[in-house]
Amino acid sequence: MSDQAGGKRGEHPDTRPARQPPGATGLDPETEGLYRLLLSRSDATVAQLAADSGRSIDHVREVLARLVDEGFATMVADSCFRAVGPDAVLGGRIASQLGEVLGEYETLRELLEIHRAGPGAGGTAGSWEAVTGAVAIRSRLRQLKAGAERSLSTFVRPPMVLPVPEDGVHRDLQARGVVHRILFDRAVLDIDPYADYVRHALESGDEVRFGKRLPLKLLIVDDRTVFMEEPGEGRPRAIVTGNRSIAELAATLFEQLWTAGIPATSASADGVRLGAETIDEDDAVLLGLLIAGLTDQSIASKLGIGLRTVQRRVRELMDLADVDTRIQLGWHAAKNGWVP
Repeated sequence: MSDQAGGKRGEHPDTRPARQPPGATGLDPETEGLYRLLLSRSDATVAQLAADSGRSIDHVREVLARLVDEGFATMVADSCFRAVGPDAVLGGRIASQLGEVLGEYETLRELLEIHRAGPGAGGTAGSWEAVTGAVAIRSRLRQLKAGAERSLSTFVRPPMVLPVPEDGVHRDLQARGVVHRILFDRAVLDIDPYADYVRHALESGDEVRFGKRLPLKLLIVDDRTVFMEEPGEGRPRAIVTGNRSIAELAATLFEQLWTAGIPATSASADGVRLGAETIDEDDAVLLGLLIAGLTDQSIASKLGIGLRTVQRRVRELMDLADVDTRIQLGWHAAKNGWVP
């Protein structure tokens, strides 16, 4: 009976005061406290942290989300988290403010001692970080991309566990001058559900090429951090490493396959061509609407022509390009400059 007022057995009621001002870490005291707790462990689940901190599972999940957003933690599985070393998230910022915040180095020193004393520094995994589950992979990829300073290099091949890239993150990267090169495995062109991936890439302003039989899924961030998704059945699993030798090998592999890839756009100064063939402006407009994702009926309405006329002209364009699917037609159109 006494548990009814306090919630479930083993959980303390959340009597949360107003959020306190941030401390030396930039986190409020409660969030910093959970970060310190996470640092002292290797990997911890939401339930484990809730039990150890005396907070509800929902509240701990909310605080963990803040830690992930601020770069202090990463998801290693769908409900499992790992602390990011304080030197990685605090060192640069504190060093740049040395003249004003010498006291913050004491905070950094304390956090490093917790990190080094516990298994959270990586244990036997060394410089390798394993991430398991689609949700955790999405979270980690978004975090890696958002932290890029100079460049992103990506291999994209099916099957895909990620949604179409977020426009907000993408715009922020472009505004910061981050160069993104995307090499698609040509197999994505034959799978209709992946059309949005290709369309987004072609419209994004990124550098896009297509290659044959990419060996793996890969993301290289600033030529120093590598994300690789492991092949196999079951739950998706990926590895993240900052190992210099691995990063150099991955960059060399990317450059070799990128050089051999076919650029997504190669417009001719003499007009829209496929080999010795040309298409007129009306067909180029129709193709642009088709690649943008409009249905045949919507295209017919916009161009003021009949539905059967649209279908016939698409069929003629497929014959001209010698392809069997509309996805392949879109790829050929982009490759040969059929669309502006």
